[in-house]
Amino acid sequence: MHRGDMLALMTLVLTACGGGGGGGPAVQPSTTLRLGVADAEIGTGANEAELVVRLTTVPTVAPTLLEVAIELPSALVLPATGRLAAATGLTNLDGDFVGNRFVVLCGDAQNANATSLQPGDLFRLRVQPASPRVPGTYTVRFLNLRGASRDGTATVDADTTPITATVVVR
Repeated sequence: MHRGDMLALMTLVLTACGGGGGGGPAVQPSTTLRLGVADAEIGTGANEAELVVRLTTVPTVAPTLLEVAIELPSALVLPATGRLAAATGLTNLDGDFVGNRFVVLCGDAQNANATSLQPGDLFRLRVQPASPRVPGTYTVRFLNLRGASRDGTATVDADTTPITATVVVR
């Protein structure tokens, strides 16, 4: 599936309004969808580093698909190829630039019986120093986290507070 198609599919899944019926009170999840990202260092002899993105908590209605936008400082770039690598079995893992943000979609957007995402490592994002290389400490921001459940719930309760990872360039 093409990146544009995946992002369009995610938009449809996240905006799905679900079926009719019901009328009872909504069930509140016990926790929210949250990500964590490990800091990284690009040593003097290295040209890149990987930021490991993990799912730290999931709500009662766990997502099967999630989307997160990533803002890079001007001192860091993504390589032309091999930007993303799955850290676990993911049916879909794709990313592309939308404006000045790199938007990642991961999970399962294809199967009706999709497996819910579980806490743990999800994917690795490879970053490189921009040219010319400027040593320093830089902050990568992860924001606009959204998730969708298997039943098409429009949104999964997600912590929308931006999280950050520090990348040290030597």
